[in-house]
Amino acid sequence: MNRKYLIAAAAILIVLLGGYFLFFANKSSNETTPTIAEQNIPNISADSMGLSLKPGSDGHRVIMTVTKTDDIDSLDYELSYTSKGDIPRGVLGHVDVKKGQKATADIYLGTCSNVCHPDSDVKNIKLVVKVNKTGGKVFQAETKTEL
Repeated sequence: MNRKYLIAAAAILIVLLGGYFLFFANKSSNETTPTIAEQNIPNISADSMGLSLKPGSDGHRVIMTVTKTDDIDSLDYELSYTSKGDIPRGVLGHVDVKKGQKATADIYLGTCSNVCHPDSDVKNIKLVVKVNKTGGKVFQAETKTEL
C-alpha cells in the first residue's frame, strides 16, 4: 500500500514540476528584445560614418550606404516605415563590413515568399543603424528618406 502512495506522490510531483517549468519558460519567451533605438546606445552622426539612405530606381526599395568603414566591423539596421492605410512595417538586417570598403544594403519595401509584393504608398522611412566598431565599441546613427 505504501508503494502505491509513493508512486502517486512521485507522479504528482513530476506533473507539478513540469507545469512550473513550462509556465516560467513560456513567460520568459514572451519578453521582447528591445529595438536598436530602445537600447540606450551612444549616438554618432550619420555624416561621421558616411551613412546615406536613398530611394532605389524601381520605387520599391531603398539603398543604405556607409562610406567611412575603416574602424567598423559590422552594422545592424532597423528600417521602419508606413504603408497604405498607415500600416507600420519594418525590416531588420546585418552587414559584415570589409575594412576600407563601402558597405551597402539593398532593402526591399514589401514582402517576399515565392513572389515579392511591394508595399504601396510608403511614407516615413526611418533607418537606425547599430555600428559595431573595431575594439568593441558600439554606437548608433539615424537617417530618414522619402520615396
